[in-house]
Amino acid sequence: MQQEKRVLGFEIYVHRSNVMTSAWKRILLITTSWEEVSLSSMGIDKNLDIKCNDSNHYPLGLAYIHSYLESQGHRVTSLFLNNHPYAICLSRLIDTITVFKPEVIGLQILTPNRVSSFQTIEYLHIHYPDIKIVIGGIHTTVMYDQILKKYPYVIAVLGEGEITFAELMNSFALNGIPLGNTRGIAYSKDGIVVRTVDREPIENLDVLPFPKHEAFFTEERESACIITSRGCPNNCSFCCLNPLTKRRVRARSIKNVIAEIEWLIKKFPQLKSIWIHDDSFFLNPGRVIEFCDEIISRNINLKFTCSGRCKPITREMVIKLDQANFTQVLFGLESADENILKKCHKGITRDDVIKAFNLFKGTKIELTAFLIVGLPGETEETVKSTAKFVQKLQRIKYIYYTNLAALAVYPGTELYEISKADGILSDPYWLTDQTTPLFTVEHSQVELFQFKEIMLDYLCCDRLFKRNGFFKQFFMIPYIYWFKLHHFWIPRLKGEKV
Repeated sequence: MQQEKRVLGFEIYVHRSNVMTSAWKRILLITTSWEEVSLSSMGIDKNLDIKCNDSNHYPLGLAYIHSYLESQGHRVTSLFLNNHPYAICLSRLIDTITVFKPEVIGLQILTPNRVSSFQTIEYLHIHYPDIKIVIGGIHTTVMYDQILKKYPYVIAVLGEGEITFAELMNSFALNGIPLGNTRGIAYSKDGIVVRTVDREPIENLDVLPFPKHEAFFTEERESACIITSRGCPNNCSFCCLNPLTKRRVRARSIKNVIAEIEWLIKKFPQLKSIWIHDDSFFLNPGRVIEFCDEIISRNINLKFTCSGRCKPITREMVIKLDQANFTQVLFGLESADENILKKCHKGITRDDVIKAFNLFKGTKIELTAFLIVGLPGETEETVKSTAKFVQKLQRIKYIYYTNLAALAVYPGTELYEISKADGILSDPYWLTDQTTPLFTVEHSQVELFQFKEIMLDYLCCDRLFKRNGFFKQFFMIPYIYWFKLHHFWIPRLKGEKV
């Protein structure tokens, strides 16, 4: 049985499981406010900083832990507050505590919301000292030692959290079970940080219940989020995923994924699209084809978006993606300079990217190629070279840009180790209230923003009628016109949402 209560216009989902035991707990899961300014997306024109809202992607990690804890008999509610100012975040947290009366609160800590997470930990400790605090997320997994030294009253879940969190609840409920018996956690004991034996990543993902989508859905939401696999085998120098998944990829069965999609369609009649958030969706083209065949044979009429690498890709896979109504594929290009690609371990070449775009030529699928300025080895010349290369891609299949990223530094990455060795950053930085920093070993923040301006003048069609943009994009006008005609003007004439 599921009860819903409404507080200040938002819903609190309180699950009453049929599998109740004497050990159940009331558990509140929360992900708190993002930092107010993202230097990575900001530029010389500070309006470039892109803000999200609650109709954007929701936290699948939290959703999976929510449903798993429910399956173990616990009462759970979740708050997704990344996109709200901290004053609103705190107000909703207090109201939820008043209504739900949780015994345990779990916080998902990522680097961009670490400051609000720490503020929340301090507030809870002062005002609700009897509530146990558990933290998790990538930032926790990497930086647990310094967090526990500052907040010795919290317990850290390291790596994937479903099974670990559930076992930890047993330790809380049955006082005879010592914390040290729970794999995959860290805690403070007598002033010393203790890390227990690592918990291996979950091999059979099909054993997990579907994530708690309904905790994040409203009647207005038309897009759902899923993952069909976990992990990535690559080792990009700027990526913080490796400490969590250890470069191991585990895939759900296609049968299990399709069952979730059909459940979503039945549960949410307003559903129109699904985002597949795998880090390695294209890793096995045969598996992608199998997925598409199921979508086609079952007449599932949804739009799909996914990210993927430029290789391995086959023409058969692309055709199947098109037939299954994939409308957008997002590639991580980052740079088109071969030396930069090698330095950051991307494992792709310019030829790989050209081949991938040509395979998608003639399909209805829109392509995106994410770009980052400021990778090691970046110069004004490499920025211009990348921009001109991307214009070649735009002639094959037009890519619409409004912004791109300056290189941010995250703990647990090779770039962070470079920044530490150069004296630019150190571990205490992550306990300050400063925003996620940019990689400034080779270039200043101002120079990185200038690089963004140069590249956007080449690639952002909205700058076509500005002096710098016009001269850099003059020969792109036919491609821009065709894209605008088919993706903006004609749909608007038909009354479609664009």
